[in-house]
Amino acid sequence: MRFKGVLLVLAVILLFLGCSASKQLHVANAALDTMMQQAAFKVEVQAAEPQVTQAMAQIANSGILPPGNNISRIDVTGEGYFIKMNDTRVAAELPYYGERQMGGGYGSDSGIRFDGIARDVKIVKDAEKNSYVVTFSVDNSSENYFFTIDIGSSLNSTVRVRSSHRNRIRFTGKVIALEDGELVSKKGNK
Repeated sequence: MRFKGVLLVLAVILLFLGCSASKQLHVANAALDTMMQQAAFKVEVQAAEPQVTQAMAQIANSGILPPGNNISRIDVTGEGYFIKMNDTRVAAELPYYGERQMGGGYGSDSGIRFDGIARDVKIVKDAEKNSYVVTFSVDNSSENYFFTIDIGSSLNSTVRVRSSHRNRIRFTGKVIALEDGELVSKKGNK
């Protein structure tokens, strides 16, 4: 009987040890390290995640969003939206879903589009998670954008955009290496 009691105690201890929170393993990615050292990469955007406001909720209730989408996550996979960075030169073509606070007259671009030189570029590695955080700001002709890009070792990314004229928005996507000739020089085209 005493032997069964000891086995029961051992089984309970093993159960608790087995159920304890396991530490997530973050694997290093040499391709990601190379892209970040060269500050040269492209984010292929797969989804837009706008800030949910009352006005956006009214749009969602109108039924104009395609099936499978909701106001907090809109699938844009395959639409060709991107962010490219090569050193301090950045280009982007992103959709914008949300409220504009000021600016933007008739005929103005409704998305987030620019091709220029980034300011205050910082690329910081989290060695424990084998991930990176890229921050920079860039000006369009009339608007300022502030970007924070979180890139994991699996090459999944989250892009947060703040603007001087619009509500914030977030994008998710995949990071890939730039192809030869993309954003080559600071004077060239995208």
